[in-house]
Amino acid sequence: MSYSKSWSDFINEIDLDTSQIKINDELYPSLWKMEELDPKIGFRLVTIAYDLLEELDIKDAMVDIILTGSIATYNWHEKSDIDLHLLMDFKKIDDNVELVKKYLDSKRALWNEKHDIMVVGHEVEIYFQDVNEEHHANGVFSLLNDQWLKQATKNEQKLDIEQAKVKAHGIASDIEEIENLYFQEKYSRSFILAEKIRKKLKKLRQTGLDREGINSPENLAFKILRNSEFIEKLHGLRSKSYDKKMSIDKNLPVNLNVSENWWKFARNRN
Repeated sequence: MSYSKSWSDFINEIDLDTSQIKINDELYPSLWKMEELDPKIGFRLVTIAYDLLEELDIKDAMVDIILTGSIATYNWHEKSDIDLHLLMDFKKIDDNVELVKKYLDSKRALWNEKHDIMVVGHEVEIYFQDVNEEHHANGVFSLLNDQWLKQATKNEQKLDIEQAKVKAHGIASDIEEIENLYFQEKYSRSFILAEKIRKKLKKLRQTGLDREGINSPENLAFKILRNSEFIEKLHGLRSKSYDKKMSIDKNLPVNLNVSENWWKFARNRN
């Protein structure tokens, strides 16, 4: 499946009823004190972002690091992700912006394959965003400048469709990276990443079962991915990757590092 299909085709199928959005009396208290970000949280999030930028050697293209999504609004819920956007000038990496975007999507997928970072019980989700790309969100906080770029208000009962699209795009890119690994015959890696994304989707789905999360960006992203058939694609890749990694070709030598106590492992599985 090509990712070029229009998201609007899938978003139109989503129930856009805002009546069940829960407006909290305060920002998420584990991150925010009144309307100021806990400096220990801010420092840790900036460190995570810089570690990734240094690993990719693209720190010079970084413009800002922003915190956004429901965790930066009064619409937060207990399963909200911490959405960390790395605002980049893609043209400082290469003039071909679309190529840069695909490259960074791939690197983001590999980062997700290696890391499970939780901050105060919430998963940190990293996204690359071009500085020239419009970003409409209910709340945006600059970590580098320690100030709100757009401050959420309590009476704001909006569905964060833009953040849902970002989340859906990120997971769709991860699924396409799984497909790339599969076609490269890296079956163990494609299965591991597929299993990780499957668990992430289960979490996204769970938000739909909790009243306060039914219209969260996480649950809306799940609906987008389901309607665009990316979830079906993921399940297929996961099954095929498992079958391939567990198969043994009779024409190839078997070189497995198996403990002599393998039977203990088998017995413990029962």
